Amino acid sequence: MRHGIMAPAAVRRASLLLGAALAAILGAPALAQGADDGAATLGELVVTAQKRSERLQDVPVSVNVVSAETLQNSHITGLQQLQQLSPSLSFTPSANTRGQGLSVRGIGTLNFSDGVEPSVSVVVDGVVIGRSAASFFDFNDVERIEVLRGPQGMLFGKNAAAGVINIVTARPNLNETTGRASLSYGTFDEVRAKGSVSVPLKAGEAAASLSGFYNRSDGFITNVFDGRDMNGLNSWGVRGKVAWSPDETFDLYATLDYTRADQDCCVTTSRSILPTTRYLGPTGPTRASLFAGVDVGPFSREANFDGLAFNDQKTWGASIEASKDLGAVILTSITAYREFNVVDNNDSDNSPLNLLNINGADQDQEQFTQEIRISSPAGQRLEYVAGLFYFDQDVATTTEVRGNFGQVLPGNGYFHNFIDRAIRTKNYAVFGQATLNVTDQFRLIGGLRYTNEKLKARFLRTIPAGGLGAVPGLGGPAFNAPNLTAKDDDVSYKAGAQYKVDDDLMVYATYSRGYKGQAINLLNNLSAAVVNSGSHVLRPEKVHNYEMGLRSTPFDRRVTFNLTAFHTEFRNFQAQTFDAATTSFALSNAGKLRSRGVELETQYSPIRAFQLSANVAYADTRVEAFAPACYPGQTAALGCAGGRQEVTGSDLTNAPKWSYTLAARYRHALENAPFDLIADASYSYRSSVFFTYRDPNARQPGYGLLNANLGLASQDGRYEVIAFARNLLDKQFVSGIGTGFLDNNATGAGYTQTLTPDAFRRVGVEARVNF
Repeated sequence: MRHGIMAPAAVRRASLLLGAALAAILGAPALAQGADDGAATLGELVVTAQKRSERLQDVPVSVNVVSAETLQNSHITGLQQLQQLSPSLSFTPSANTRGQGLSVRGIGTLNFSDGVEPSVSVVVDGVVIGRSAASFFDFNDVERIEVLRGPQGMLFGKNAAAGVINIVTARPNLNETTGRASLSYGTFDEVRAKGSVSVPLKAGEAAASLSGFYNRSDGFITNVFDGRDMNGLNSWGVRGKVAWSPDETFDLYATLDYTRADQDCCVTTSRSILPTTRYLGPTGPTRASLFAGVDVGPFSREANFDGLAFNDQKTWGASIEASKDLGAVILTSITAYREFNVVDNNDSDNSPLNLLNINGADQDQEQFTQEIRISSPAGQRLEYVAGLFYFDQDVATTTEVRGNFGQVLPGNGYFHNFIDRAIRTKNYAVFGQATLNVTDQFRLIGGLRYTNEKLKARFLRTIPAGGLGAVPGLGGPAFNAPNLTAKDDDVSYKAGAQYKVDDDLMVYATYSRGYKGQAINLLNNLSAAVVNSGSHVLRPEKVHNYEMGLRSTPFDRRVTFNLTAFHTEFRNFQAQTFDAATTSFALSNAGKLRSRGVELETQYSPIRAFQLSANVAYADTRVEAFAPACYPGQTAALGCAGGRQEVTGSDLTNAPKWSYTLAARYRHALENAPFDLIADASYSYRSSVFFTYRDPNARQPGYGLLNANLGLASQDGRYEVIAFARNLLDKQFVSGIGTGFLDNNATGAGYTQTLTPDAFRRVGVEARVNF
């Protein structure tokens, strides 16, 4: 393996490993059983990637569709794990949900500033989720997830510069009572329960549904300071829906949901330390003495800190979608209101000293969205979707940062900052996309979106009574900026062509120019100098994306073979960096980011009972004209000059060159029994990444995860019992690596790491019922 590219031999080994595991589960003779034989045609997937229901194979957009069945069989419960099924997607964790984020094709926004919005948009039932943190909830009652790759600004607009995660939940059944429920138990005493029921209120006309979930598990990180288990799971939620369709021309769909998660997280462990780092003066304790008897190393599951670590959040929202077929056009309106609140804290020093025990926030977010659009009926010579979009969001956050930063201060005093900030975003847009059917086979595609966005923010930082001074790096002197504003407008566009060779083969080529609006720096350490210079306003991101695709279903539709090639350039990407030497974050525009590569999705069903699939993504990423802080120990010979390193030519952080998922599923009818044997196996691989530019100590080597299920299902589809294994080979990996707080000097640093439950083998059993 070299530079993160998986060698052919490694690919063969992974394929053989998956095949061997599946063969062991299934047993070779089972493939020849008569009831399972016969020609197999793959089912049609319907998506709404272009704001209308269409066959996936007809859509000139790079889309990876994850079905509810795939989510259930893979035991994927949230966006944090979705990268195991959608290789172009990456998740980067943080000390709290406010700072974590998603990337598509290696590009995504990861920062703590309330004034910077994500570059990957999450949309639930047509409603844009304004803040990244509000989108990390358990999948409940999901029908499918569409991962739209590349800029999607024409139709989705808000924060869709890098891509869209379009989550579609299941609508109530108008005709009959249906329901499903599942209960599972696994490693770490993990309990997951979920269920849903749909009941017709008036057959064929109105129905209501109710769904809910509950999750809990023990923590898998032990804090040796007090014996607490950290990073456990405790969440629940409910969603209610009503659908009304009094005639063939009108539909009304209303939803109401509430989710809560109270968790002792998000604790990191020490990957390495500088043993001689000394705190509280020249005779104070060393890092080695503070961690005596604590496991320090890669994949350590022990921490040692005296503060509080928690992340408690709740979100709720309501939406109403109404659609009226007027004959010449279909009129659709989606009105939605959502709220999100999170209260969190982390002991940032990760030690049993009060260096920075308090680093927490209380954030409230409210948003109102309104979308009105018209669309032509399908099959016309000119097909189009056009509309108006309005987004109004308020985010208000109070943050407290307090500690002695390893210094002996008078009267056991401390540095202390309290920050009160808020930002309001108003976004207006007019959009439209049209397809001209020049012939039955050839289509031209064009789209425009005009966006106007206004930002208004305030920022107040104080040193509360009792504080001896400003917090170094993460805070600052008292500062009040009551009127921070920014406004901008933009025209983005799309053009392309599509050619249908025959019913089983379509090719397309598109160019799109995407946009994400300006941002305001509201980090804790915002200074008067930054505001006075005007650099507190970050320029908007502008994206140019070139894409070519092939969609095919050869061999009597027993195979799906979809291939996409892309070249994407971001200008003025809004980037956050961390300087370990000054313990400070900074926001700036990176000059240019580039991502280019190919994506493949394929399925094959040799017989009705057996399906194989492979999703592969190759992304060659590059950054230009960007100079973040040097990594600890970086010398002039290694590229450090004046505390900065020019990283032009480097891969983007947490952006694997190769990622793929291989999967196989088999169902075999047992003789003289009312049950079928079901078995599946999957293997997901991600090549090596850096979590900090060019820092050799912040590199995660490539790794692969093998998952498997084995169970019984009643032939009427009502009952299933499944034994499952996640990360069957116990392949350990980390999801993030950072510099240890105040544990650095001119020659290097200690490091911390972020682990998730998926980094360890987990086994369990699940029971399911459907009616």
